[in-house]
Amino acid sequence: MFAAVPGTPVYYAPGAPADVFFYGHQYYAYTGGGWYVGNGYNGPWLAVAPQFVPAPLLWVPVRYYHVPPGHWHAWRKNEPPHWEREWGRDWDDHRKGWRGPHASRDAHRG
Repeated sequence: MFAAVPGTPVYYAPGAPADVFFYGHQYYAYTGGGWYVGNGYNGPWLAVAPQFVPAPLLWVPVRYYHVPPGHWHAWRKNEPPHWEREWGRDWDDHRKGWRGPHASRDAHRG
């Protein structure tokens, strides 16, 4: 069962054993520090390089990841994860605009 992530075109699976999302007719999972995409809820899953993760998935606030990495617990629950910390500043510089209209101006600093 999926539920909508408010303010985004993304759905999440609160009861799944991993962080599973639905967006653009595909399923995405975030686990082990990486993103995976599949045509079905049970996969098969293919790894997705950070630069190819759809921006709406990156906007999903931390609160919708029910199996987040431990260091995420210090982050604000109503803001997206700090992807530049996960993937490096170079990634953030090359992916300008990924924050979209949903992020606050200072969200990436904390």
